[in-house]
Amino acid sequence: MLRYMRVFGVLALVLAVTISPVAPVYGQQMGQQQGQQTGQQQSQAQQQQQTQPPPPESKKITDLSEPEYSHGKKAFPNMLAPYSPMNIPMPNLSNSARLQQFIRDGKLYLSLQDCVALALENNMDIQVQLYFPWIADTNILSALSGAGTNLSFDPRFSSVTTVSHQNTPIANPFLAGAAGVTAITQHSVTQNFTYNQSFVTGTTFQVTQNNSRVSSTAGNIINPYVQSSLNVSIQQELLNGFGLVPNTRFIKINRNNKQISDLQFQQLVITTITNVEGDYWNYVFTIQNIGVAQQALASAQSLYEGNKKQEEIGTMAPLDVISAQAQVAAAQTQLIQAETARRQAEVVLLSVITKNPLAQGLSSLEIVPTDNTYIPEVVENVPLDQAVREALTDRPDYKQFQVTLDSDDINIRASRNAMLPTLNAFGQYGWTGLAGQKTTTIPGSVIPGEFIANLNSPIVNGSNVVIPGEFASTPATTPTTFVTTNTGLGDALDAIVTNQFPSYVAQLTLSVPIRNRAAQATNASALLQQREDMVNLQRQQNLIVVNVHQAQIQLEQARATLTSAISAHTFAQQSLDAENKKLQLGTSTPLLVIQAQNTATIAAGTEVQARVSLVVAKVNFDRALGRTLQVNNIQISDAGRPSPVHNSLIPGTHANGDLVVDDPNH
Repeated sequence: MLRYMRVFGVLALVLAVTISPVAPVYGQQMGQQQGQQTGQQQSQAQQQQQTQPPPPESKKITDLSEPEYSHGKKAFPNMLAPYSPMNIPMPNLSNSARLQQFIRDGKLYLSLQDCVALALENNMDIQVQLYFPWIADTNILSALSGAGTNLSFDPRFSSVTTVSHQNTPIANPFLAGAAGVTAITQHSVTQNFTYNQSFVTGTTFQVTQNNSRVSSTAGNIINPYVQSSLNVSIQQELLNGFGLVPNTRFIKINRNNKQISDLQFQQLVITTITNVEGDYWNYVFTIQNIGVAQQALASAQSLYEGNKKQEEIGTMAPLDVISAQAQVAAAQTQLIQAETARRQAEVVLLSVITKNPLAQGLSSLEIVPTDNTYIPEVVENVPLDQAVREALTDRPDYKQFQVTLDSDDINIRASRNAMLPTLNAFGQYGWTGLAGQKTTTIPGSVIPGEFIANLNSPIVNGSNVVIPGEFASTPATTPTTFVTTNTGLGDALDAIVTNQFPSYVAQLTLSVPIRNRAAQATNASALLQQREDMVNLQRQQNLIVVNVHQAQIQLEQARATLTSAISAHTFAQQSLDAENKKLQLGTSTPLLVIQAQNTATIAAGTEVQARVSLVVAKVNFDRALGRTLQVNNIQISDAGRPSPVHNSLIPGTHANGDLVVDDPNH
């Protein structure tokens, strides 16, 4: 009973050692800092003119979060999950459903907030960029398994079952231990188990449990025999490959690459928002410019009709009527050009807020903007050094270079470790057990006082002649007996538990590369890459300084230009009114009135353009300082997708809704 208890204990030990998972240490998880975004509301200097009903209130976009591909599938509760492919959905190439809620009476009513929200949902550049962080996730998952190194951080259990039958002819039966036979037949069955795993410290652990049963026609003492062995070995790198830096190198670098993908995604979101806002305000300009052209046409038409009546009563020359008629034709041309510009801007705006602008019903829709231009608060008077510091803190394109330098430092430290000689310590302890069928020969014992004739020793006379029938006597013995003992696998495992046949191995291996040129080149390359990226960081910083300074100047100039344009439009309109009165009093001429009309039209168009240019300059200023997400109250979440959140207020808009964007990492 005690023996069977030991056998069961060995089986339990082997099972536990060979298949129990050993959790690897993967190092610290890289946390991602999520900046807090707060909405900013700015008062509008000019009352918004609403000629159409306001669009429906914006709603939160459906959650578009995706699984984090850097984690992989868990083995619990479904043990087969890690061996099945991930379920990655096909891309959605249809326009978002919420686009339909802005369509009424055959027109598409959009606020600036709605355009930004739709662009974040439907912009194809964003849809493509979304895959980059997810692909970076898969690279992290691969690195966590030890890919790229000589180690495997994923535990591995293997089992080998072999059945072998061999019939081997022999040339010397005496040396083979099988006298009188011409061939040896051997049948064997083996069942081996192995569990191995590596760790980020450069340690490799392995447990091997082998079992075999062999029967042979050779002269084995135990035949058939069962042999079982258990070996536990540990190998540790002591120089090259020792520690966390060389073994977690690719994990950290791939996490940095994921962070860079996240920052690139943020940069694309900022670029998309900036472009959408520019396209929206440009479309607003084209509509307002149509109003200017319509007003110019109405003024020209009024002058022409007045001159025509005066010609009919003989108080005005026909040439003045022709001049007024030419002015009407010129105003009509300007109106046609303004309408053409509106349609072109409409096509551009529709393309950036939809995945498929040719979808049924969209191409014939007229976009009606529900937000007007506004005069933003004065924000450009920030000291240049303070504005640059803010930009360097918030701009994703600058942060990418900082993350790249961190990866360079990892490569340098890993390449420095790779320059060391290879020194590893190996230790193994094993247990072996043997059992099987053993036949023991027990020779006969001498019977006291009894003798028998030795037929192999005849008696001869003095002449060496054999005497017939006479033989020498020899003591009588009892018969020889053969005892067969049968043992099995349990006995072999019992020998392992009781440590009957222990063995151990200790080994220290040193390998020194002479000249070590490959490692030197790798380290020098890593250092050169770091130096290059340091220069790139400074170059990017200088570009940001120029970009911020230019954005400040453009915003200042745009504000001053608008002030001048408003004054010029006011004076031009007053001059036109005065010329019209003079014409009625007979102290002016139609030509002077036409000239005043042209001046007023140009001034009105310049003011409209200046208003749009100021808003666009403010948008570019926010982008230069890295404020785009904050100003538009857009947050980058962990899901990896852009999605507006309820209750945002983009400066200059009337819709009460927030914008949020999901970040790609993971």
